[in-house]
Amino acid sequence: MISKITALAADIDMTLAFKGEGLPQINYDAFIELHKRGVKLGLATGREVTDKLKAQARTWGLPFDFDFLVGMNGGMLYDLSDDSLWSMDPLTTDEMKAILTHMMPLVDKYKVSVNAEGLANHNAMNIQGELLEAAKRHGFDFVDKTDDVNGFCDTPAYKILFRSEPEYEAELRAHFLEKFGDEYQIIGTFPGTVETMKKGISKGQGLKRYAEKHNIPLSEIISFGDNENDNSLLEVSGWGVCLKDGSDGTKAVADAITDYDCEHGGFGHYIYDYCLDKI
Repeated sequence: MISKITALAADIDMTLAFKGEGLPQINYDAFIELHKRGVKLGLATGREVTDKLKAQARTWGLPFDFDFLVGMNGGMLYDLSDDSLWSMDPLTTDEMKAILTHMMPLVDKYKVSVNAEGLANHNAMNIQGELLEAAKRHGFDFVDKTDDVNGFCDTPAYKILFRSEPEYEAELRAHFLEKFGDEYQIIGTFPGTVETMKKGISKGQGLKRYAEKHNIPLSEIISFGDNENDNSLLEVSGWGVCLKDGSDGTKAVADAITDYDCEHGGFGHYIYDYCLDKI
């Protein structure tokens, strides 16, 4: 078990809260207690760092802002202390065209939903069903570019997401990696979702960047996650914790697993049951 906690980083969706929902009360209370004790608090997410993400703590009703945000699965780092934002280089339009052209046979075969993410690129293909309804509920507007590869790739983005039924995920991964595995990576976030990004980017690397800047030993950082894109975060931290309902792969790299699932505040219970005496 970690002996001293100076900083904490946590994934959002299915770790701190169900996607798009508020914090369970015990998670809210845990953040209040951690902040009161001076722990540096951060979010580590696949989302882009925007003004909306910077205000996430306030959206949840917390009376403070998070000290740091690791966004785009490590491709962005926002530091509240000096209001600075570091970002990785985006995919160029030519890179996007090469990726999408290669993937189109499977996109067409399985009607895979595709969307660009980052730099205000909202282009998408085959967005429908719950994905479309969820976007509408959260005020997000996709721009329909179905069957229009050139139109989809008209502006740069940080990543391209392919969303299919879970049974097609392995085929999508294999098809992508056979051509692009040397330069790009796949990051898993939810069953059936394949996120394609440049290699060398991870939540763990984003956390390291923040820790080095503030001279915080990684051994004094605790992190929480639930899925493949959180693995590096848990691995570089002094203590990595996976949610009870997280993926088997993430549980395998974690130092501990929460006693409660996301819905029932696994994060907050773990803080109260195991961590407060380490601060």
